[in-house]
Amino acid sequence: MPGSRFRVPGFSCLRDDRNDGYAGSAILVRHSLPFSQIPLPPHSQQINAVAVRALDISFVSVYIPHPTPSLLPELQSILSSVPSPIIALGDLNTHHTMWGCYGCDGFAPLLIDILDDVGLCILNDGSPTRRVFPNQNPKTAVDLSLCSPNLASQITWKTLPSSYGSDHFPIILSLNNRSFLPSSHDPLLKYQLKKAKWTEYARSVDFLIDSLPDPVSDGNILACYDLFLKSLISSADSHIPKKHPPKNHLLSSPWWDDECNDLFAQRTSAEKTYSNCMSQENFIKYQRLDSKVKKLVTRKKRSSWTRFCESLSPRSPSSIVWTNIRKFRRSLNHTDPSSNNPLDWLNDFADKLAPPYVPNIDSFPNFTPTPSSDDMDAPFSFSELQIALNGLKDSTPGEDGVPYSFLTNLNDKAKIHFLNIINKFFETGTVPHSWKSQIVIPVIKPGKNPLDSNSYRPIALSTTLAKITEHLLKNRLEWIIESKNILPSSQFGFRKGLSTTDSLGILTTDIRIAFTKGEYLAGVFLDIASAYDNVQLPVLRQKLQSLSIPPKLTHFICSLLFCRSIVVKHQSSSLPPRLVWKGLPQGSVLSPLLYSIYTHDLELSVSSFCNILQYADDIALYHSSGSVEEISCRINSALYYLGQWLSDHGLSLSVGKCQAVVFTRKRSLPSFQFSIEDQLIHLSDKIKFLGIYLDNRLSGIAHSEHIIKKCEKGINVIRAVAGVWWGAHPYSLKLLYNALVRSHMDYCMFILEPFNKSAVQKLNNIQFRCLRIILGAMKSSPTNALQVECVDPPLTIRRQYLCDRFVSKMLQLSSHPLWPRLTQLSSAPQSRNSSSYLVDSFLKYTNLPHPVSTFPLNPLFSTPYNALVYNPLIITDIGLVKGAPDTNNKFQNYIHQNWSNHILIYTDASKLSPDGCVGAACWVPRYKIILKFKCPPESSVFTGEATALLEAILFAHSHNLKQTVILTDSLSCLMSIKENPFRSKSRFPIILKIREALLSCNQKGLTIILVWIPSHSGIPGNETVDSCAKLAVISGSLDHFQNSAQDLCGLAKTYLNRSWNTLWNESKSIKGKYYASIQPDIPTRPWFFKYRNADRWVTSTISRLRLGHSCTPVFLAKLRIRNSSICECGLDEGTVSHILFNCPKLLHPLYDVLPPNIPRPVNVEYLLTFVFSSYCRFLCKYIECNKIKL
Repeated sequence: MPGSRFRVPGFSCLRDDRNDGYAGSAILVRHSLPFSQIPLPPHSQQINAVAVRALDISFVSVYIPHPTPSLLPELQSILSSVPSPIIALGDLNTHHTMWGCYGCDGFAPLLIDILDDVGLCILNDGSPTRRVFPNQNPKTAVDLSLCSPNLASQITWKTLPSSYGSDHFPIILSLNNRSFLPSSHDPLLKYQLKKAKWTEYARSVDFLIDSLPDPVSDGNILACYDLFLKSLISSADSHIPKKHPPKNHLLSSPWWDDECNDLFAQRTSAEKTYSNCMSQENFIKYQRLDSKVKKLVTRKKRSSWTRFCESLSPRSPSSIVWTNIRKFRRSLNHTDPSSNNPLDWLNDFADKLAPPYVPNIDSFPNFTPTPSSDDMDAPFSFSELQIALNGLKDSTPGEDGVPYSFLTNLNDKAKIHFLNIINKFFETGTVPHSWKSQIVIPVIKPGKNPLDSNSYRPIALSTTLAKITEHLLKNRLEWIIESKNILPSSQFGFRKGLSTTDSLGILTTDIRIAFTKGEYLAGVFLDIASAYDNVQLPVLRQKLQSLSIPPKLTHFICSLLFCRSIVVKHQSSSLPPRLVWKGLPQGSVLSPLLYSIYTHDLELSVSSFCNILQYADDIALYHSSGSVEEISCRINSALYYLGQWLSDHGLSLSVGKCQAVVFTRKRSLPSFQFSIEDQLIHLSDKIKFLGIYLDNRLSGIAHSEHIIKKCEKGINVIRAVAGVWWGAHPYSLKLLYNALVRSHMDYCMFILEPFNKSAVQKLNNIQFRCLRIILGAMKSSPTNALQVECVDPPLTIRRQYLCDRFVSKMLQLSSHPLWPRLTQLSSAPQSRNSSSYLVDSFLKYTNLPHPVSTFPLNPLFSTPYNALVYNPLIITDIGLVKGAPDTNNKFQNYIHQNWSNHILIYTDASKLSPDGCVGAACWVPRYKIILKFKCPPESSVFTGEATALLEAILFAHSHNLKQTVILTDSLSCLMSIKENPFRSKSRFPIILKIREALLSCNQKGLTIILVWIPSHSGIPGNETVDSCAKLAVISGSLDHFQNSAQDLCGLAKTYLNRSWNTLWNESKSIKGKYYASIQPDIPTRPWFFKYRNADRWVTSTISRLRLGHSCTPVFLAKLRIRNSSICECGLDEGTVSHILFNCPKLLHPLYDVLPPNIPRPVNVEYLLTFVFSSYCRFLCKYIECNKIKL
């Protein structure tokens, strides 16, 4: 079809289409087979030809629909231009008895002369290649197969008996004594991990370890490591099934079933019958079956896709959605390049990572670490290893084939053995060869030229044992760097607690400040070429030493990086190992942190001239002033010194990718020129920085247009998995909308507020379209009602909510560079700037009645490292069940049997009203001591529970209680204390204080056990402390009367609900009046979340009825879609009330089946409020039984 894209999974397609698009020539080449397209000489549109070079053979495909002698010179030119040997196939539409036709035409003898001139043989054996109609001569062979003479003896030629729905028979050419496909690499992950017997595996490893030498005392640590690795692999071979070798055949389509098999077999049989007896009757029978097959395929595709969409449930992972979409589209997201020969670019790619020359050995001076007493040079602890292993998910392993799960599923005995090996390596600076050998896979960047080596991103696959060690090193190094505040405040890349939003917020705030002053702000946005790959390792080691990083840590990190070797693999191609003497490995958890250390002093080269923002290797330099000369002078000076710094560090800029933008609200823009290394930087009116398009007036139009294009793709996916009456459940659609559409509109959009009103409306329309698809609503449905029905707030309110959350987190860092900028902008004289969402949120939180607790550094790095890796004693299950009648008796027995000599401390927290304070209390029964504390109204009960736990621990510490059991009914607090602090998304400062207090008790020799007990289960101590917590709301101590940033994040949700309720109350008097009569308040969740088994058409019908816009005769007549408003029964107006209650076409009248406890009379509005009650199931069943679709 014209403009269509032909897809066959696993193959590249090279085409030459006819002008009308309905015919042409094509060659399909398997992805794993290196090939390159052969350019052909110009030819007319009466010939379609394409040629490729693969397996040292030139393959040519030719199509000539109407052969004439005038085309022969063009055909000869094409065949002569192709290098030998040649295999040519084509539909030439010419006849000659030489290749099996019933006669000769005028074109064929001339063609034979051409073939003699170019030296090609005809392979056809006389078999017909085209199926003909009855009464036509069956000897028709218009498809020719040609080859060079030296290949003729190696090729077997035959046709298949079935045409598979075409009018041409497939031709099979087999090359004898030639390996057709290159051998593919064995998969690195060889095991079926989902079928692993992990218990038996761990026992087997423990058994094998008993016979291994102790790595601590054995002199040959590398031999100990090899034996440990063999133990893992040997145990895996015994208890984990291996994957089956990959097969080359194509997977069947997801819609294919037995009915397809049967009908295809019938068509094949009918075609065979027709071939044996070419009668009119047999031909008609075959044609009918062929038509049935085509209709069946279309129907199966449609029905199978519908069934898949309807099978989507709230528990369906998004990966399944995408996998099935690709299966139905028969696509692997593969472009069709003109060449697939990696040798064209693979060596250039490898040369960038590992240049084919090695610098003088003096460039790598030997370094022997001096003895160190630094705590960070001490052996790694078992708790550090547990933290490193926690949360690791299997990914592609390194050359040893060992995945993370081989280590995470070990027993403690084997883990300690592995830890001893790591510590021996760390002590001696020894690194196994396999840890320094990596497989590099080139991954093409989206939309890039596959023939350009710069279009690929290197992904390094290292052994998982080395990556676990890197996690151990990274946790220590990161804590040292951050706790000493070594990194500059302008670097936001890959730092905990900081993100792209911080960098963008600073830049846009400075732009707005410049606008208020009537100044220009000129920014230069720079791209460092292959930054990670060009890091000079000797320079990095010098910087680690100059920053006083502990010597053992420095030495071991450098040992991992120096003298690495890489093997570059792409599909079936592989290059020999190469020595790497520079650069950081892509994919290593250490690389981003080491790059930040490498560039920690970059800011100093430009900070005296202008402002700088860094996010890893993305750099923005900018300065604001009313003077063009000042801006030009400062930024050009900064660029000069930055260039010198980069040159000294082996880095360089991609000047072609660098851009400059002058931000101003003035109508006329003076001339600016910025240059580096005598090359001018392109001056643009917009720039994409950290994923956000910033135009020179900060209007947001450029970014909104970019977002709309991205959202359209997500909308198409949502539209594909659901119609109005069929498809996925609204819950699943809402999840897809959140992931594929709303996520794009959420990312940093609030920093552009206020932006252009037309752009805002376009984004709102995107939301409305998605909500209509989710609900199956009509286009005329009121938009404010759609938002309430889906519980999806207006985008403007949601942007303010996201801004509130960002600012609340930012405020906990007193040193955050955005704080003084927002203070300055909030006091700007122009009123228009007060509408900036960042300013609104900043004023909202800084003017709270109670102070916010702030920290000069991220609280994680203000906490001692030993406290972060300390493993506290926490018990979350002692066999108690909440609400059971014997809970207290079981509890008392457990205490008596296990902790009869321990001091018991009960803790609890309480909040009596949404606007009231939070009370926290500790109760020590043995000493009759009560501790009460009060937290601000903005605090959560979680904070109160954590406060009580902290005070209980401090009480045990100050009173030197040797054995203490602290009992709490807050399971969430205990889990927060227990989880990995380095990977936790919500790092409450008070939780870190609890860990620090627990470590202090442990160092003092005090035993503290934290235990969870169920609340309100008759345990006297818990009931007492609960009463004390309620009293603490009024009379508690004010020692903890401060807000935390995490609690203020929760406050953002309160602000959102308040703003949305206000807007809903105002708008429902204008539109959505009918819906407002049914749903006066905004629910917390959509009604359909509770009924996830309801059919799609049932949820669509209920949603339409609630919205007041449904396909009733009355409503359709109102829209002038129908001429009459009378119901199809012809008895009354087709209102919703008539259709549900009185229409004689109902199978079951509503009044006859209504539950008896529903009061009569019942109207439609009352009926539609059932969605939030237990009667909703009845309503769904009634609509389903009567097949009501409105």
